[in-house]
This record gives sequence, C-alpha cells and structure tokens, in this order.
Amino acid sequence: MPARRLSHGLVCLADEQYDGKGQYGRRWSSTEGENLTFTIVLMPGEVQGLQLFSLALMYGLKQTVDTMASCDSRIKWPNDLCISGRKAGGVLTECRYNGKQIDRMLLGLGVNINQTTFPEHLQDTAASVAQFTGGQPLDRALFLAVLLNKLEPLLERTRDGDLDLIRDINRCIDGYGKWVSIEVDGKRGDTPVKVLGVNEYGHLLVLDANDDLKSFTHEQVRFDVTN
Repeated sequence: MPARRLSHGLVCLADEQYDGKGQYGRRWSSTEGENLTFTIVLMPGEVQGLQLFSLALMYGLKQTVDTMASCDSRIKWPNDLCISGRKAGGVLTECRYNGKQIDRMLLGLGVNINQTTFPEHLQDTAASVAQFTGGQPLDRALFLAVLLNKLEPLLERTRDGDLDLIRDINRCIDGYGKWVSIEVDGKRGDTPVKVLGVNEYGHLLVLDANDDLKSFTHEQVRFDVTN
C-alpha cells in the first residue's frame, strides 16, 4: 500500500498468511480462518525507544490471552509470546524514516487462536490460545476487539515514556530476575548473567558475575530460559 494512503492507527487484517516474515529470517504461516494476522500502522514522529512499541504490543497481547484463556503467558524477549514454554504469537516491527523522524512504523502481529494442529517440526514448540481454554474455540473478532482496546492506551503510554509501563512489561519477560546463559553477536557467553528487564529504550539490561550492568539491542543478544 502506498505511504500516502496510510494513516496512524490503521489496522490491516489478513485471514490467511502463508509466507509471513519472522525474526532472524524465520517464516510464519497461519491456517486460513483460524488465527489472527494483522499489521498496525503508527506514525509516532521522533521517538527513542522503538523496541518498546513492540514490547507494549506484546504486553497487550499477553493481557488479552491471559484474560480469554485463563492462563499465564510470558513474553520471550524480544518479540514472542509463549504459553507453557511454547510459542503462540510474535510481532515484527519495520520502520521507514524521514530524516530523524519516523515516517511510519509497521507492527505486524501473528497469534495462533484456534489452530490445534501444526507441522511436525513445530508440534513441540508451537501452541494456540484455544489449547488452553479446555478445547473451546475463541471468537477471533472478539479477541481482536479486546486486544485493540488494550493497545490504544498502552501505545500512548509508550509514546509518553511511562516508567510504570516498563516495570509492568519487565515482570512479564520470561527469565526476569533469573541467571541465564546468553548469546551475544552469535557467540555463547562463558558465564551466566542476571536478566533485569529492559530500559526506557527497550534495550535488554543484564548484570554479569562482576556486578557490571550491560545493555543490548535485540539484534545483539539471544537467550533461552531452561528452568
């Protein structure tokens, strides 16, 4: 869609996705009529914490999932939502700049709602919200409406740099407060670090064994929580 036709807050919904993009070049597919795949257009102007917008979206998704499925999902930093350790949703952010200001930000989100069967290579790692509702299918339109109603104030709080929101997001990050092994720029660290959450820029904060505080962007570091 040409940029001149985009407007702040526009939501573009697809009923089927078969060649979607994911983090680190992974692909994301979705069974027709069972899940939600959509993109939100934002035009926030000049902001500092771009990654926080993705995390705010993930936080709103977590709240919606936990309410509608009565479960405790977790944010896998930087952009996945997991239920019982399995991925149920994810967000990918793309930006276009006009000088220092953001011309537009595209927040693409995919969440498994009612899909119950997955390709063999994803059976142990993928999940859907309906798998945690006692087998009851969810109304996708209602789910989307609840989510969008939660997102509007969350994105405004992100734009305003609300520190309480950052604290709330941090408590939902898988591994928060734990010592984990991390991979930095493709190299696995020799000693574990303690995950402290994210700062006002959306960068991950960790404390190493020498009590030194370090921060990383989402392109630099990966970590998995094993216990």
